[in-house]
Amino acid sequence: MTNKDVARAFRETAKLIELTGGNSFRAQAFSRAARTIRGLEEPVAQYAEDDTLMSIDGIGDGIAADIRSVLARGSFDLRDELLNAVPTGLLDVLKVKGLGTKKVRTLWDELGITSLDTLEAAAQADRITSLRGFGQKTQDKILENVEQLRRYQRYTRYAEAHQAVAPLFEALETHEAVHNVAAAGPFRRAMEVVEQVDLLVAASEREPVLDVLGNYTAGLETTEDTVRGQLDDGVPVALHWANPNDWGRALWRATGPHAHIEAHPSSAATNVTTEAALYEAAGADWIPPELRDQEDAWTLATEGRLPALITPNDLRGTVHNHSTYSDGAHTLHAMAKAARDRGLEYFGIADHSQSLQVASGLSPDEVRAQRDEVQRLNEQFADDGQPFRIFHGIESDILRDGSLDYDDDVLALFDYVVASVHVGMNMPEAEATERVLRAVRNPHTTILGHPTGRLLLVREGYPLDHEKIIDACAAHDVALELNANPYRLDVDWRWVRYARDKGVLLSINPDAHATDELDNMRWGVSVARKGGLTAAGCLNALSLDDFAAWLDARQPTAA
Repeated sequence: MTNKDVARAFRETAKLIELTGGNSFRAQAFSRAARTIRGLEEPVAQYAEDDTLMSIDGIGDGIAADIRSVLARGSFDLRDELLNAVPTGLLDVLKVKGLGTKKVRTLWDELGITSLDTLEAAAQADRITSLRGFGQKTQDKILENVEQLRRYQRYTRYAEAHQAVAPLFEALETHEAVHNVAAAGPFRRAMEVVEQVDLLVAASEREPVLDVLGNYTAGLETTEDTVRGQLDDGVPVALHWANPNDWGRALWRATGPHAHIEAHPSSAATNVTTEAALYEAAGADWIPPELRDQEDAWTLATEGRLPALITPNDLRGTVHNHSTYSDGAHTLHAMAKAARDRGLEYFGIADHSQSLQVASGLSPDEVRAQRDEVQRLNEQFADDGQPFRIFHGIESDILRDGSLDYDDDVLALFDYVVASVHVGMNMPEAEATERVLRAVRNPHTTILGHPTGRLLLVREGYPLDHEKIIDACAAHDVALELNANPYRLDVDWRWVRYARDKGVLLSINPDAHATDELDNMRWGVSVARKGGLTAAGCLNALSLDDFAAWLDARQPTAA
């Protein structure tokens, strides 16, 4: 069980305490524990094994016992009692955007709402407007958000699907009856969200494979060609059978998409053992699965013009990360060291700026103190003899009028500025676009961070005219972030190619708030490949020296 899993149980418990009218201080204690556990550098299970849970700041006897219980059986007594005290459907109601625990409690007490179905029915019958504090706009928004949540619940984020299926995939890959196993469908094509995980299997016998599948899934449904079930995390999985003698064709067809297959339905002879042979028979280069959603993929492949896609090994640094100076879990030193330990040549700290108080944004004095620490740490790292450098940046909020979050004298202190929108997400497209355009035109802006602010399966993105934004980035030599956080993956991969063609560099950043989140860059690389990004088009694929030179050329004083 991961730190994230344990933290989720504690966070849910805090909400259940509030929902049932329990002690608010107790709820806060579980919320704090959830944040602490989520931010641990080492697995919380290791602390439990070493009997050192109480060495963690803020973890006392009671919380430590609850952690051990979660690790042992997935829950603990108080959580079980609370779950038994509320209708299970209320947990789904809590997921509806805009409904906090107080409003959910009111809906439960006053209207008997205990599920998404009863919430939707009450809104459709105009009953919610009868409640104090719930007007027509709130009721309309509830209906909209319930519909959105239902749509979202059909999908799983790519990274979560990848992590959920990994144990099953490894078990199949190492089983003696399995000749071949591969990801397929939208999952293989690295779509940002998937409805299910598709796997293709060629095996000498099916029964042993079904036994393996049964160890990792529930609710198996078997047909002649496919077996469906649900992984332990609730992620749907579909296993498709293939003939090992025709593996190449089977994998190609199972990967899709339909339009790609239909473009060359007779592209290869029967009994094709590899995809490469199939494409060769069609007179084309092998097309990476990520590119098969591109409409002109076949044309590029037959003309020898497929891009050499970026790989995780191409990344030389990371420049959008947070520390305990703002809302990060680990110190600047710990974050930088973790980046260096991963073989990176440079690390950029970009904590939140002053206006984002909810994330403990930095005051000008804190900016100067952090800059001094960056200098001290760089001197320490230089003594180690390994080429590595910390760059001092900031994630400056783009204010409602499009200006950045500090005066020019403070902005001039930074090596670079990541400009991002965090508040005022409900502007109409024209106003939102002009706001971001003004930030892009600011000579201090170096990178436009997560342009739409979307959170996959949580909220839609900020409405922008992407072409205008990317054109402005090209005109003002501003890089465009592809935020690699699995909830963001923003800018959307569908705009990567347009940016690349306009000469705009993409910066693949983990937006890491803890050391383990540095590894999120792999998800950013996956979707960058879908957009056809090459190493040459990626800002943080530059070497340390080249990145430093690029920043120097971008400084306003260099113009």
